[in-house]
Amino acid sequence: MLDARRDFLAHCRLELGLSANTLAAYENDLAKAYAGLAALGLTIEEVGPDEIGRLLAWLRDERQHAGTSLGRALVSLRMYARWLVAEKFMPRDRIGLARLPKQWIELPEVLSVAEVESLLLSPPDGAMHARDRCALELLYATGGRASEVAGLGVADLREGGRLVRLRGKGDKERMVPLGEPARRALRRYLTELRPTLATTASGDALLLSPRGRPMTRQALWKLVQVAGALAGIQRPLYTHLLRHSFATHLIAGGADLRAVQELLGHANLSTTQRYTHVDAARLRDVHRRFHPRA
Repeated sequence: MLDARRDFLAHCRLELGLSANTLAAYENDLAKAYAGLAALGLTIEEVGPDEIGRLLAWLRDERQHAGTSLGRALVSLRMYARWLVAEKFMPRDRIGLARLPKQWIELPEVLSVAEVESLLLSPPDGAMHARDRCALELLYATGGRASEVAGLGVADLREGGRLVRLRGKGDKERMVPLGEPARRALRRYLTELRPTLATTASGDALLLSPRGRPMTRQALWKLVQVAGALAGIQRPLYTHLLRHSFATHLIAGGADLRAVQELLGHANLSTTQRYTHVDAARLRDVHRRFHPRA
């Protein structure tokens, strides 16, 4: 069914408007799932809840997939199966009946508020200090994905920098407010550094490289790594960790779950709800460590 998989990916790109990164993830997930089905002697037409359990176990044990990878693989298969039925490649969809075992769902890592503060105050010294400080502040202040923050344009700043427009998955737009620390870092960068970096190649891009080109997702990832090391944070860091922390800190502070969903650009509330589990886990840990009868 290789041709069917290609047609499915074309459908996702042309009709659903999914990003190149999402398409690549679906293609990779389906390739691994088909490898697992072949190893188990199964075809996709035979797959139901029991077979999904065997497939996920194979991916976990033979390919060392983590819980998040298993969940994504199942989501990809569900979408593909629905499309196969709609296009009459398959008579019925039994994959949609399968549910991800709870023990394989992993809660996202988060930074403490103190760790975030330390990270934001630790951009490397040098000519790009103002840009780096601005980029770090934007990642945490907006809760944006690295691709969304890297893709910001000057025109995406609204109301004097009080609001920023982010473009998420499927090119969906959302408005996110900026707090005063992020606005200060933004004003300094726009006033002192960006005019010296801008060239004809810059276009409207907000965050620029030393050569005046738009800052990349990879450069943002490297910046978070370097700033984390300078801040003395002794664990692996990545850009999405600031997004996880943004959501968890909002919920811990009493923010409405649906408001957080809108700020994150999640299509489903269930995706946002996992951050309530993170906060509950933190509260249980505090209770266990400090309550005299825990």
